[in-house]
Parts: sequence; structure tokens; C-alpha cells
Amino acid sequence: MGKRQLGQYPQSRYTHLLSSERNSNYTQHRPATFEIPVERPSKGCQSRTLACETCRTSLTYTVFSIPATRARRWAWLLTTLAGIASMLVSVLAIHHLGGEHPGEGVSGLLTLGSIGGFIVAAIGLSFWWYEDGVRGPGRLMGIGGHTIKR
Repeated sequence: MGKRQLGQYPQSRYTHLLSSERNSNYTQHRPATFEIPVERPSKGCQSRTLACETCRTSLTYTVFSIPATRARRWAWLLTTLAGIASMLVSVLAIHHLGGEHPGEGVSGLLTLGSIGGFIVAAIGLSFWWYEDGVRGPGRLMGIGGHTIKR
């Protein structure tokens, strides 16, 4: 389940941004990539502070056990399914109403349910796909000094 196989060590790596060159219509990032040598515990999670191999900055990474990571994957999958269900119920209700105007409050809720359900499903699917039980420093979009490469 999910994209990644779970082993004794995480497959994710951490990166250090070496350079970033901005051209007319794109930005080119050049990172250095390193392994996260933190062994998965049998239960719970384990945190360890590493020194970046490029700049020697202290980086603290937390690695979750295989059962904890699987539980997180199930939670993201259930979130995805709840978003899909919300979207489908809202779209089917809109289709069932046809051309009738049920009132401004109801049509707004149905629209919110369909759009919100789609957004929740897309985010949940993305997190489910990339969940591998590693937490640490980095920016949401991966554009920073250090980040986790999934």
C-alpha cells in the first residue's frame, strides 16, 4: 500500500540546496542528496540529530516504526475516501436536482461539498502515496536549504 516499500531504514533522503539559478522562465535548483541513517524502531518512533554533510548544520529527523507508518497510510487513505465520498454525494445531489433551484444555502453547500471533497481527496491521495514515516526539517514545497526528498 502506498508508493514506498518499508524497510529497516527509510528510503527518503535529505537534500542540501547547493545553488539556485533563476533564468527568464524557470529556476534551476541543484541539490546534494544524502541518506537518512536512522534505523526504524520496532515500536513508536525514534529521533536522531544528524549533521548535514555539506554545511554541518544540525538536523533532527524522526523515523516511525513500520506499524506506525502503515497506520498513517491508512489514515491518509481513509481521508482520501471521505473526500471522494463527499464529492460524489454532492455531485449526485446536484445532478438529481437537475435544473431546479433548491435555494441559495443548499446549492452553496453542494458546491462546497463537491469542490472541498475533491481538494481533500487530492491532498489525502498525495500524502498517502508519499508517506514513509520520516519527519524532519524542510519546507512544504521542497524549496529551502534542507528538505526531505521523497
